[in-house]
Amino acid sequence: MNNDSTPHTGFKPYRREPVADDYDAIVIGSGIGGLSAAALLARYGGKKVLVLERHYTPGGYTHAFRRPGYEWDVGVHYVGAMRPKTLLRALFDAIGDGAIEWADMGDVYDRIVIGGDTYDFPKGRERFRAAMKERFPGEEAAIDAYLAAIGDAVRTIPAFMTEKVLPRPLAALAGPLLRRRFLKWSDRSTREVLEGFTRNQRLIAVLTGQFGDYGLPPAESSFMIQAIVANHYLDGAYYPVGGAGVIARAIAPVIRRAGGDVLINAEVAGIVVEDGRAAGVKMAADGATLRAPLVINPRRMLGLQVMNADTAFATDHLLTGE
Repeated sequence: MNNDSTPHTGFKPYRREPVADDYDAIVIGSGIGGLSAAALLARYGGKKVLVLERHYTPGGYTHAFRRPGYEWDVGVHYVGAMRPKTLLRALFDAIGDGAIEWADMGDVYDRIVIGGDTYDFPKGRERFRAAMKERFPGEEAAIDAYLAAIGDAVRTIPAFMTEKVLPRPLAALAGPLLRRRFLKWSDRSTREVLEGFTRNQRLIAVLTGQFGDYGLPPAESSFMIQAIVANHYLDGAYYPVGGAGVIARAIAPVIRRAGGDVLINAEVAGIVVEDGRAAGVKMAADGATLRAPLVINPRRMLGLQVMNADTAFATDHLLTGE
């Protein structure tokens, strides 16, 4: 595939940009996880970060394609929890230096259509509750139980994630307790949980109508992912003004101001490890080794895989919003 996106993205290919060995960190991949890690390290740690993207346009699932007369997004269709002063909005404001604007998608953020019937999802938990009860009289208790379940499921996530950042001996000791409530929801299918509240299959179909956002039907999906997605949108949805492609273009200057860069057509063949620690990466295009004391590979685990404890600084800011 040709490199037709380079002129409008402003990102340089690896083979056209000299790369020195004086970076503080290398991030493999320019998805939202990689870009966020790089921007946080640059903005709050003063780190010079090199982001390497094997594709010809950056952004991962936040990037957009262009063809003559058309532009379309790959993965960002709508984003919830983006009201001003929310943690997610604060994070995007930080990594994009306030350059990413968000348009409110309006009162109804989703509409489920079954046959000739439509079911609107209005923003606001209580308005959603009232709308469902109006359309499904007699199912009030089931609707209340469903909303209580998604709230309880989401509240188990911090304890579950805490285990992931604990030292191994402590995680082994505390892990079973930290993950117990999470597994109560994650190890059951969405359909199983919903059928514990109601036998009304139309109600179940409507409540789980957002399953296209995560790709598995209710009988096959974990209820945890259904709870996360449904809860995420209860306060409405937003869309980045100018399309999803603006996200990477807004974050890149934050990385560059600290001396870093984002390079495309830059496939990494592997991480170079010396004395049990990451020492850099080996490039697929020319076999060159790019060295840095810190390597981050967001695709290797949920959240950030860090090859050096220095990234705890960025992680602290990510979690606290400071």
